[in-house]
Amino acid sequence: MDLDFLIRRPDNGQNSNGCIFLFHGYGSNKEDLFSLEQYLPKSHTIISLEAPLSLPFGGFSWFNIDYSDVIENNLDKRYKEINDSIKNILDNIDRHVENENLNKNDISILGFSQGGSICWKLGLDFSSRFRRIIPMSSFIHPSYLNDKLEFYKNLLIYSSHGLLDDVIPIDLVEDYILELSKNNSLTFEKYNSGHTINQRNLLSLIEWLNKTDI
Repeated sequence: MDLDFLIRRPDNGQNSNGCIFLFHGYGSNKEDLFSLEQYLPKSHTIISLEAPLSLPFGGFSWFNIDYSDVIENNLDKRYKEINDSIKNILDNIDRHVENENLNKNDISILGFSQGGSICWKLGLDFSSRFRRIIPMSSFIHPSYLNDKLEFYKNLLIYSSHGLLDDVIPIDLVEDYILELSKNNSLTFEKYNSGHTINQRNLLSLIEWLNKTDI
């Protein structure tokens, strides 16, 4: 299934550029994170994908979920659905890489909330495909991953979370992120904010992107 998308091409007019794929949160759309493109590296192609499932109240979802999934801290019952969504996303990424002649060795993924959960899954279980993994204010749990956390190694990750997040409380995910930090180059930042990307968070992300550029 072809996913709707928005694209900003690099300002250098060259081929084989790096790319940052954006994944919005539950109930949002491709326009949401695309508003960040003005702050993201001008040398990169920016592609914001839109999730395939339309919601009755508006917006889109990468996979079905209800709040009990988060509270129960388990995504076992969503495993097949998440993997089907991931396969479709990978197919779409492959098409964009080919159509835009992107640098396969410089593909990054950035997601917020449910989109960040997608980033965790993509980046951990398909690590050879992505150079940088950037999940923000997102859910992570071993129940929807293919391996135990200690088996994921040598990955380049930036993650952030609000201490006042009442949608995905930080205490549900912090231990897993800290476990991943043992074997990976993982920057984990916490902010005195809710379920959002505040200005300090954005500035820190931009600094990290510049520092990890190639």
